[in-house]
Parts: sequence; C-alpha cells; structure tokens
Amino acid sequence: PLAWAFGALGTHDRARHLATLYLNDLADVIRDAVDGRFEFVRYAESLASSQPSFDPLAQALAAPPTLIDEYLRELTLEAVERHQPSLVLLSVPFPGAVYAALRMGQTIKAAHPDVRIALGGGFVNTELRELDEPRVFDFVDYVTLDGGERPVLSLIEHLRGQRGPQRLCRTFVREEGRVRYVNLAEPDIPFEDIGTPTWDGLPIERYLSLLDMLNPMHRLWSDGRWNKLTIAHGCYWKKCSFCDVGLDYIGRYETASARTLVDRIERIVEETGQTGFHFVDEAAPPKALKALAEELLRRGLTISWWGNIRFEKTFTPELAELLAHSGCIAMSGGLEVASDRLLALMKKGVSVEQVARVTRGFTDAGILVHAYLMYGFPTQTLQDTVDALEYVRQLFENSCIQSGFFHRFSCTVHSPVGQNPAEYGIELIPLPKDARFAKNDIGFVDPTPMPPGVDHDLLGQGLRKAIYNYMHGLCVEDDVRRWFEHLPCPVPRPTVKRHRIARALA
Repeated sequence: PLAWAFGALGTHDRARHLATLYLNDLADVIRDAVDGRFEFVRYAESLASSQPSFDPLAQALAAPPTLIDEYLRELTLEAVERHQPSLVLLSVPFPGAVYAALRMGQTIKAAHPDVRIALGGGFVNTELRELDEPRVFDFVDYVTLDGGERPVLSLIEHLRGQRGPQRLCRTFVREEGRVRYVNLAEPDIPFEDIGTPTWDGLPIERYLSLLDMLNPMHRLWSDGRWNKLTIAHGCYWKKCSFCDVGLDYIGRYETASARTLVDRIERIVEETGQTGFHFVDEAAPPKALKALAEELLRRGLTISWWGNIRFEKTFTPELAELLAHSGCIAMSGGLEVASDRLLALMKKGVSVEQVARVTRGFTDAGILVHAYLMYGFPTQTLQDTVDALEYVRQLFENSCIQSGFFHRFSCTVHSPVGQNPAEYGIELIPLPKDARFAKNDIGFVDPTPMPPGVDHDLLGQGLRKAIYNYMHGLCVEDDVRRWFEHLPCPVPRPTVKRHRIARALA
C-alpha cells in the first residue's frame, strides 16, 4: 500500500522505511520493559533540561544501573582500555546526552581514578553558565564554557605542569567542596585557524540511515550520513529576540576564507570517503556561501551540501542557481510565526512575502526548502495562529517550501525576551532561589486573551497535524480551520487573502 510514496527507488526506500518503523517498535519495547528513559536520539532528557536542581540526576546516577547503563559502562571501559587516555573530553550538545555523559564519568572514575575528565558542549554553554553544584564534580573534574579550543589547550598545559590552576580559561572546578569559576582572559583561536574536524577512529560506516518520514526534505536529517561543518562561527544577524544573542555561540561572529573552507572539505572527503556535507551554522552568511560555491566550482570539486540560513533578500534567484550548481540540494531557515507583526516583534528582519520570494527562488533552482515554524510567541492570538497557518498552507501550495516543523516558543534566560520581558508584554515566573544547576528555559505569563479553554498547547495539536499532512502533499487546498475543529470555541476565518502568496510571487 505504500508503493506510491517511494518513486523509482521504491523497493530500497520502502525497505528502509519499514526497517526504521521496526527499530521504533524496538525502542518502545526497551522503554516499556527495560528503561523508560530510553530513546534513540536522547536518553533521560528530562533529568537535565532546565533542571534548577541536580537532585533528579544525582538520584538516577545513584540508582542500580539498567541494562542500557550496563551496555554504556562496557563500551566506556573498552574505549578507555583501547586508548589509555590521561584526559577525557565529554561533549554534551543537548540535555538528552547529560545523563549518559555523567554515567561515563562515573564509570571512568571508578575504574581509572587518575584519568581527568572535562565536560563541555552546547548544553553546558547555555544551561550551566551559573553552575554552583559541587556534586557535578563527583563525575567530572572540569566544566568548560563556550568555544572549547582555548579552554582545552589551557587545561592540557595545566595537566602537563606548564600552567597553574589559576590560569585556566572559562573553566569551573571544585575546590574545598565549593564550585569556583576560573577564567584567565585569553583570545579565542580565530575561526580561520581552528583546523579541520576529524572522524578518525569512529566506525562511520556502521551509522544507521533511518527513514521515518517519506518527505524528501525532512528525511535528510536521518537518512544518510553527512559530514558536519560550519561556514562561520556565530550569527551575522544576532538580533532575533527569542535567541541567545548574548552568548558566544551566537554573538561571536567570525568567518573563514572560501579557500580555507574548501581545503577543509577536501581533507574531510579524503578522510571519510564521503562527499555529503551539512553546514550547521546558526545562519550561514550569503556572502560566504557565494564565495564557497565559486571556489567549489573553480576547483571542480563535486559534493552535495545543505545548510541553515536566514531567508533574506540577498538570496536572489541568481544566487540560488549558483549554489545549486555547486552542489546545494536543500536549505533550512526560520520563518517562525508567519505574521509580519510578530516577525517585527521578533526582530527577524524579514517579511512573509520576502520569505515566499526567497524560498520560491530556491525551489525553482531545484533546492528543497524546510521552514522552522513557531507558535506561542508573546502576544500571539488565536487569530494570529490561524492566519500564520494560512500563510504556511499557501507556501506549500505555491511550492515555496516542501517541509516544516512547528515548535512551541520557549523563553530562555539569555534571550532578549527573557532579559526584557516587559517589552514583549509578559511576566516571568521566577526561578527557584536555590537553583544551583541548569538555568535556561524560564516560565512566563502572557496576558494576551484567549477564548475559554484554549491555549497554545491545544493549538499546537492542530498545527502539527496540518504540517504533517502538508509534507505528504495532503489537504493543502483545504480551509485551515479544519485543523482546529477540536477547539471548544468557534474558529475565526483567516484574515489573509487566499491567494496572497501567489500574488506576491507574480
């Protein structure tokens, strides 16, 4: 019955899709019978995500290990025996990796107490900036912030006796039972000079390619392996009010020359034997992408690549054609709430019609487009939500985008919204005064009126159902109010004219 969805590669892709569904079923069995915290892409996420107290993690780490924990312990000990390290670096990009990282630290400390362990990565950089929990250091020895190169080099010099403990860089340590932050200010290594990523020693040929959704754009995240690389460090725009614009990973914007970037690409292809690249910038700058494309074409280097951008007017149809010729197959970018009023409040610097023209230019060049979408932003009304979905429907209908994902707005303590809530008409819910561990998401009260019994969680159900159908080419011509029939109130008619996007593209 699924044969229609897979085109010319029907048998191969259908097999991969069914195998992925089977793996998902196995994950359900593991959750139900072995470890309720298990998922393939995250593990025990709720123990760490914006947790002001370390207690949930401490209790889980003190509990008897589950079967998954035992497997992790065996793999950790095998790796330590094989490599015989004196320093282990644990990079934790998301909350769903924290518990496993600390289990690894626990295992290493029990079996090899002389090995030093440092914790860093995206989760640390956003959520542990005010770390004051000594128990974290029962599992690791150091916690470093922001770009890892300078802190790690300083740490290595310290462990070699070439640098005193007072001269560490952006590093938390425990001294006499208390947490201390040590930061000898030193310049970060320029992005031009940080070197080329390596996958040496990793069994990259054993990584699974999963196909859990038939949409050709959406499947890029899991189907096939991509070499990860960044075009620039940070974000050249760094104005969006929902973003952590003050933190290093956003606020410190640096570029590398096109020659340097393509040199890195060539070395990665030589090492991995794989020519697919995912540029994981916060927002890749159009000028740098243009230079990269020209350098790839000049060298005659054949790769396939995709990346994340802002849908700004600099991405003309001519630039889209150039990027496509250089190997670009897809682009993702944030449309957020498809409302010019809310886009202005977010300081996105784009309009809905501009996004339509830019994305249609990519589509016409043969480049797939994914839109990150948001709901629940401060002052967003039911009417705003209905209108935004109507815009999204029209973007699908007019082949501007092929894929999208709705996520609920989350206010973070580092964002302009979190730091200036009154400007956005909301009131923050104070964090616990004894918060000593993670600080990132913060609750808020939005007095914007909603019909009785309606909230953004309820609206999100309809938005997710709509986008799922749109990505499969279904119900795109239907009235968007059908997706909100579960609401306990009349759903307002969209105020957006039904052919607004088509006229903007004409």
